[in-house]
Amino acid sequence: MEKGNIPINKNMVIVPDSEIIYASSVGVGADNEEVRLILFNKRLISDGENIEIINESDTQIILNKATASKLKELLDEHLKD
Repeated sequence: MEKGNIPINKNMVIVPDSEIIYASSVGVGADNEEVRLILFNKRLISDGENIEIINESDTQIILNKATASKLKELLDEHLKD
């Protein structure tokens, strides 16, 4: 039986004969005191029948308001049209 493409979500499709690779995503959160950037590294593993996404690691970068504001300025400058 030939396997077709495997949709993971609306932005990711796995082609069965491709190599399984790492996927990363970024989360952002904040409260009154700080801003958090959360970096997730995921690995796709397969036993030939099933594919599973496992969290390999996550890292939190915590910024105080002053540093977050400076990061925003740098991003705004870099992303200007």
